[in-house]
Amino acid sequence: MSTTNPTRAPLDQLDAELVNPGSLFYFTVPGPDVERSAAFYARLFGWELDRGDAGYHVTNTYPPMGLASSDSTEPEVWIEVVDIDEAVARVRELGGTADEPVHYDSGWSVSCTDPNGARFNLTVPRTDYRQPARASSEPGELFYWTLPAPDAESAKTFYRELLGWEFDAPGDQGGLHVANRKPDGGLGGGREGSAPDLFFRVDDLDGAIERVRDLGGTAELVGEGPECRLALCTDDQGVAFGLSQPATGY
Repeated sequence: MSTTNPTRAPLDQLDAELVNPGSLFYFTVPGPDVERSAAFYARLFGWELDRGDAGYHVTNTYPPMGLASSDSTEPEVWIEVVDIDEAVARVRELGGTADEPVHYDSGWSVSCTDPNGARFNLTVPRTDYRQPARASSEPGELFYWTLPAPDAESAKTFYRELLGWEFDAPGDQGGLHVANRKPDGGLGGGREGSAPDLFFRVDDLDGAIERVRDLGGTAELVGEGPECRLALCTDDQGVAFGLSQPATGY
C-alpha cells in the first residue's frame, strides 16, 4: 500500500454500524516468496486472490486478510480504533510501545507492542474499507486468533483498558476468550512470543492435515475440546498457522 501524509481528522462521516472499535479489522500471513504462498493457500483453502503492491488480498473470506511479501514468518493483525492519536497515547500510558501513525490508502495505521512484547497494529480504516463485524462461517475463513500473553493478568488489564475487551473465565490451559468482540479471538495465557496465532476453519480436519502435507507443509493434530479439534501446521515456507474443525454450533 502506498503511504500519504494528510492532516489527521476526526471520523465524522462513518456509518455507526460499520465502526467496530476493538475488533480485528485485517490480518496478513507472510511469505518470503508471496507467489508460492498464493499457490499454497489457494490450493489448501480455495482462497481467491487479488494481486497488490505488497502481496495479495483475499477476496472471499471474513475478516478481510492478505498475503504479505515478507522475510518474516510471523503474521500481523490490525485492530480497529476510532482515533489513532488517542490510541497511540493510551498504548504508551499503559506501558506498551507505539510508533508514529502512518497513512495508507486504506486509512491510518500504527505498529505497537503490549507490555509483554506481543506485536499488534491499530488502525482507523477508511469508510469504504469497512464491513459489519461477524463470526466466521465458511471453510478457509479465520475461526479464531490469539495474541501471546506470558503474563495473562497484565495482558488482560492492558487490553481491557486499551480496547474495552471483556473476558470469559480462563480456559483449562489459561487462555482468555474476548467475550464482547467479533470475529472471535483471545489471549494465549502463558504463551511466550510476540506473534499472533491464526486458526482457520475446516470441515474435515483429518483430510485438511493430509492436504497440508501433500502441499509440502507440516501438520499435527494437537487436541480436541468441546468447541473444536485443532491442528498446528506450517506452510511450505515454514510459516506457522492452525486448523480448526468446529463442533456443531461453533
